[in-house]
Amino acid sequence: MTQGPLYPKVIAAYEENERGEDARVLAERIVDRDGGELKVVHVEEGSPADTLQALAERGDADLIVLGSTHRATIGSVAPGSVAEHLLHGARCRLVIAPKGYSAGDHSEDRLRVVGVGFDGIAESHAALEEAAKLARRFGASMRVIGVATPVPALGAAAAAQAGPLHTDFQTQLQEAVAELNPELRALAVLERGDPVEKLLAAAETGLDLLVLGSRGFGPVMRLLLGSVSSRVIRRAACPVLVVPRPG
Repeated sequence: MTQGPLYPKVIAAYEENERGEDARVLAERIVDRDGGELKVVHVEEGSPADTLQALAERGDADLIVLGSTHRATIGSVAPGSVAEHLLHGARCRLVIAPKGYSAGDHSEDRLRVVGVGFDGIAESHAALEEAAKLARRFGASMRVIGVATPVPALGAAAAAQAGPLHTDFQTQLQEAVAELNPELRALAVLERGDPVEKLLAAAETGLDLLVLGSRGFGPVMRLLLGSVSSRVIRRAACPVLVVPRPG
């Protein structure tokens, strides 16, 4: 049986500038391989965030593709106010292209390696499921990246409370990877340190797409860091897909 597209309705947020071209090119690449329908929406007038959110709420967008703000350096993601607004409100997938994406040579390119940030809570399970679907559709391999914050950085009281989480996290990560289809060639990557910096480093080392959940990054790390996803997408070197919070 032929599978339908993962994203039947794809919206590219277009402007007459490099950011708009980056969004359009990435959206075309996704649709070309996934088979969905692409709609290019000009967002230079009115409130772009409200326009795009209304499309998502009406069910007219399964995936919204944005370019990075002018503040981004070449090859990095910086979402700008439109993406920030959508990250907090829209209930559809959002993918942001790095600055300069349209200038790259994608003629022979394909989605080869999909990375996903994982911490074991509901948001990261949703991201893992999404990443697995994408990897299987595009014939890519996976890296499941878990980052544990060093216990001393939490302080004595928080460390005592979080101790079992550190002990169990590696096992939880390995179990999540073991449940994936072997065809995905998924690799569990356990890092320790600042999750933002570790995920950014992963984005620079061979990832074609990084998938993140839309809230927080774990029961230990969020004690200090709040929303890691919103910080990662500001500086990532590859496209970043943000999956909405379950429910």
